Amino acid sequence: MKITVFGVDRRFVYAERLLAGEGFETERYAPGVSLAPILLLPVPASRDGVTVAGHPDVLLGNLLSGDAKLILGGNLSGEFTAAARRAGVAVRDYMNVEEFVLKNACLTAQAALGILLSESPAAPRENPTAILGFGRIGKFLCRGLFSLGCPVTVFARNPRDRVMARLVGANARDTADLCRDGALSGFRTVCNTVPARLLSPAALASLRPGSLLLELASGEGNLPNLGAGSGVIARRASGLPGKVFPESAGIALGETVVDLIRDVFPQTDE
Repeated sequence: MKITVFGVDRRFVYAERLLAGEGFETERYAPGVSLAPILLLPVPASRDGVTVAGHPDVLLGNLLSGDAKLILGGNLSGEFTAAARRAGVAVRDYMNVEEFVLKNACLTAQAALGILLSESPAAPRENPTAILGFGRIGKFLCRGLFSLGCPVTVFARNPRDRVMARLVGANARDTADLCRDGALSGFRTVCNTVPARLLSPAALASLRPGSLLLELASGEGNLPNLGAGSGVIARRASGLPGKVFPESAGIALGETVVDLIRDVFPQTDE
């Protein structure tokens, strides 16, 4: 079966190689190219809800008026998914596949460790770190920091997550504490893994100059603006798997795409 690939970052190079090894024919999208029955969109599939990410000339809605039988993408909107089903086109969101999401979370945490090691002036044992959120990325990151001897405190809203953090050896506090003055005064590094704004200006003001604030969740508004002269280093680091580990991220994506295609078209196993 033939696949038209809309992804433009390097992970799709490796995903295409894996797909070719599994017997699929792939072709990169270009204006004028006839679209294949299977369309592989980026992650996120769209940044504006109207066009395909990386392809401002391609309207999402127009993908439903051709010969597409299956559309695969990341973070597909409910509106687009419903429209596709009305048009008789199968849709699968690979960000809903737990195995793929776990692999991406692990790669994100590993890439984040590289940033922390390269940008912190202190050794891990002397670099108390706060992790905001204890989801997939937070758990992998906590484990990686522990392996380096880094003191870790997890801020989590769910009491069960705080218990789990303590059981694996971290300190744990409620995210409500992030609204208090001095909440981050004991940390040199803060890693946000929650797609929401949790940090108050008062909490940020307690970070001393030279502290590193690393944003790992999607969303431009997760971090409040740092005051001029704060001396805090803010790094927005979304989409790390495809940027830092494109081969591993591409293989994970390709494997997931193969599984999804074979789920929709079981005859491809024959």
